[in-house]
Amino acid sequence: MNNPLPPNGSDVPDDPAAADVPYPDVAPRPGYETSTRKPVVYLPVTLDGELIGYLWAGTTDRAAGFVRRLEAASQSLEASIVWHQRLDEAHGEGLPAREAIRRWVGEPEHPRAGGIPAGTPEQDAATLAELDTLANPHLPPEPGPLIQDGELPDGTPVDRSKGWGPLTLTVPPTYDTDAVGPVRYLPVTRNDVVLGYLWASVTGNAAAYLERPDTGLVGADAGGALIPRLREAYEAGLSPLEAIRRLKGGEEGVSAMAEEREVPALDDLRRLASEYTQSLRLTFPSVRPDGAPADPRPPVPPEERDAIVRYLDEAPVVHDNGESAPDVLDPSSTATVPDRYHTDGTWVWPGDVPYYLQNHDMPPEPAFVEHIRGNGFQVPAIGDDDRAAALRTLEWNGILVPPPGW
Repeated sequence: MNNPLPPNGSDVPDDPAAADVPYPDVAPRPGYETSTRKPVVYLPVTLDGELIGYLWAGTTDRAAGFVRRLEAASQSLEASIVWHQRLDEAHGEGLPAREAIRRWVGEPEHPRAGGIPAGTPEQDAATLAELDTLANPHLPPEPGPLIQDGELPDGTPVDRSKGWGPLTLTVPPTYDTDAVGPVRYLPVTRNDVVLGYLWASVTGNAAAYLERPDTGLVGADAGGALIPRLREAYEAGLSPLEAIRRLKGGEEGVSAMAEEREVPALDDLRRLASEYTQSLRLTFPSVRPDGAPADPRPPVPPEERDAIVRYLDEAPVVHDNGESAPDVLDPSSTATVPDRYHTDGTWVWPGDVPYYLQNHDMPPEPAFVEHIRGNGFQVPAIGDDDRAAALRTLEWNGILVPPPGW
């Protein structure tokens, strides 16, 4: 057996200040690390014969986790909670990460989290990103935090006691990402959808990609190809305007026929990008799967609470997985959270938004509450176009499988 993990489950120093590194995410978590740049081993997890995800462990035995298959969203969401609880328990017992996942091979299948059939072979992946792609090939891999395995991306240890000198992080040079004065921009498109805008300052030395939130993950993904090309243009000595014009007609989504336009200031382009005209606004409750609050929100006034819950519950359901999830704020509760999505033609929300408001006073986000008030607490009539837009919103945000080509 490998040596047990240190008490904090990480090779990052207990006191980040002692390492002279100004990064807030070096603090250890109470369990295995949830990301790694090192190779991993993994085991497929099935539920009723369907593959719902992969249980993985880093070969350093310090990181472990569960990668969900979003095509099995209704099963894998609850499974993720169970597997992470099991991993936390194994860490508390001092088990190395690989032993923590191997112990479940051949164990009886959990009714919600599935299991790993006896005789299932352990498989290898060069990186966790490779496993992410295997599970969800239609989505870009999660980049993970800056510091993983106690190291910066270039392999420099965070712990200076390992004999390294002062730590530095060098970001490749590129154009400024804020502008003063007019900017010109080009739309970045795919399948006739505007994913965002490639822009450049008329004066100064600024250029960047600005995604449209109404295209969800696909809009954000477009920046992965454009940002490196801007850096290449910067290194070649091109002006910002030359840089964006150079990308017209390429594979990055800037059409050769794209019309260059100008706005007085970058804030004007930001306002244009923030408009929801291609999909609907997607919202979630302010609670993470581990039960911790995700962000502070003002409470719903008591006199409006029932009317808002009724609005959230009675709005048309556009996707129903036919399953339910446990109450993460009260694991002992027998109540279950419906795994479905509603819409009112402007917003899309899961069934846990009304559940956590009704049962735990967890408020929806303020803009959504204001929208409900503006509708007089009455759900408007929903047409086929509204339903299609809601499903498109779920696809573009990776909740449902996106259409081919995304």
